[in-house]
Amino acid sequence: PSKISSSITPFAMIDEHSAIPSEQEILFTMHTVFRIAEITQTPSNSRLWEVQLTITDDNDPQLSTLTNRIKEEVQGPTGWHRMGQLTLKVGHFDQAEELYNALLNGASDDRDIAH
Repeated sequence: PSKISSSITPFAMIDEHSAIPSEQEILFTMHTVFRIAEITQTPSNSRLWEVQLTITDDNDPQLSTLTNRIKEEVQGPTGWHRMGQLTLKVGHFDQAEELYNALLNGASDDRDIAH
């Protein structure tokens, strides 16, 4: 059963602009968060799985709790610093190194390098 969310999430139907004309494509804004509702294996192909997603509401209590927890655990003076901390926390060390190197290369003075 489908649940209609009362949240307002911008999206665009981009079928006409798709590289694959037979596909129906929808583009959501970057801040859109989905919850996995169900995962089922397709009967016609055992290697293919269907994932049903439910869009979260702007005032979803579980999402709010998760967001607050991440904010508590991953702190820093800038969004880039927090992104680096989060990348390290989840064990993506190579990506964290790339991020920090890019930030160092783009630093304009010693104060930027220190942060």
